[in-house]
Amino acid sequence: MGGKKFGILLVLAAAAGMIFLFYGFWGRLPAGAAVGGTDISGLTPAEAVQKLRRGLTEEMKDKSLSVVVDGKKYLFRYPELNVRADLVRAVAAAGRGTDVPLPKRYYLTDGENALRRIADDFYKRSENASLHFDASANEPFSYTAERSGRVLDGRALSSAVSASLAGGLEEVSLSSRRVPARVTVAKLRERTALLSRFSTKFNAAAAGRAQNIALAGEKLNGAVVGAGEHFSFNARVGERTRANGFCEAPVIFEGDFVSGVGGGVCQASTTLYNAALLAGMRVTEYHPHSLSVGYVEPSFDAMVSGKSADLAFVNGTSFPVYILCRVRGGEIIVSFYGEKSAFTYRRESVVTGRIDPPAPVYAEGGARVRAAKEGLTSEGYLVRLRGGTAVERKRIRRDRYAAVGAVLAPPATEEEPSLSGEEEDANARKSRFFAKKFPFWQTNCQENLTNDCKIRVEVLKCEGKNKPAARLRLSCGAAAAAAFCEVTYDRCQGSQDEAGDEGIRRLSLPPV
Repeated sequence: MGGKKFGILLVLAAAAGMIFLFYGFWGRLPAGAAVGGTDISGLTPAEAVQKLRRGLTEEMKDKSLSVVVDGKKYLFRYPELNVRADLVRAVAAAGRGTDVPLPKRYYLTDGENALRRIADDFYKRSENASLHFDASANEPFSYTAERSGRVLDGRALSSAVSASLAGGLEEVSLSSRRVPARVTVAKLRERTALLSRFSTKFNAAAAGRAQNIALAGEKLNGAVVGAGEHFSFNARVGERTRANGFCEAPVIFEGDFVSGVGGGVCQASTTLYNAALLAGMRVTEYHPHSLSVGYVEPSFDAMVSGKSADLAFVNGTSFPVYILCRVRGGEIIVSFYGEKSAFTYRRESVVTGRIDPPAPVYAEGGARVRAAKEGLTSEGYLVRLRGGTAVERKRIRRDRYAAVGAVLAPPATEEEPSLSGEEEDANARKSRFFAKKFPFWQTNCQENLTNDCKIRVEVLKCEGKNKPAARLRLSCGAAAAAAFCEVTYDRCQGSQDEAGDEGIRRLSLPPV
């Protein structure tokens, strides 16, 4: 290809040389020689070229190209607007004594840069909407509105200017176009929609346990789990130590409630676990308690312990999820926010069997008394719904919670007192009598006990021989007048005569 161009240039050069050589010998161009209406007869070829060039220059002074974009006008004049013409070829053609046309091609001397400057004038970058997440605020999400951009199509501008230059330098008129932001506030609101909310209740008067739940909730609050990211409860909350602010409170250990640092944290992990399920998270690790717990249905608890037992899940959505945790008024509430889904979820707990506790034993060697606790087997199901209609019901776990036998206070060794003897203090008689006859009443509701709790037994009435009715009341702390749990006992433990001639009538025992 390069050889052909070189050959054409040689031919043109040779033709021009012959013209000048010929006319150099014979003088000037013949009569009638003209180019584009300009008379060049009688001139040498060189003079003719110069005359034509001067004519083109004068002509260009009256020429202009107008480009209008969104009402803004850009005007190009000589020398920014210029012209190209093959004057040598035209003079050679006119050497036969004829008037020949002069093809012209207009152009912008700095065309590419000139058009880029026009396009840059109308370029405005769009700005996506943004959000700010403040987990401590009443309204945790705030948004900054998006801003649309503008752009002038560079190809369209170049094509229109080229057409004008090739034609009659007609005015070029174009408009920039609006470029919307990719992320709008509306989209961000869809990506921060409420996905789930789950809560459990606890005894706020149990100070140590309540403090541990509140501290775990504080550490969970504000967590952000990116798309595809893994969340670990233990990594987020940290070790349950005194140095990290956790207190001693009852924990389940080897089928019993014992004092341990961090007691109550499992209620925070359980609440998070259920909120995660309802938000559509993929749970990758959970552990049931050895005993069933009272703050959530069977097969929906999530025990955590040191480094050996964690609660973990993966955010399988395309956008981050945001976790809010509020602890107030004896309630912990966990909420998940994220991309709005077409699906919602419902939990179903099914108890499949019950396990009787073993026979009670008496405490020995300083062992702590405790109440019997029924065991059970259960299954947990997660139901997926679309528009309120169930589309899938999936069993997600099976669990077995152990039964616990009662440990009773040692039986009284003294002879059973007669409740009718006026010479003995009535309260002392009642205490000794019920301590022997109803020792298990002293240990019922053991999970709710704290250091400042007191237990009171009330025998309401005797509805007939061998059918007394009784109630145990447990009251704690500032709420000493409240009954946190009540147990009814309907088995006869002695005759009416042992309670006096009038039968049992609201016998109130002192604290035991």
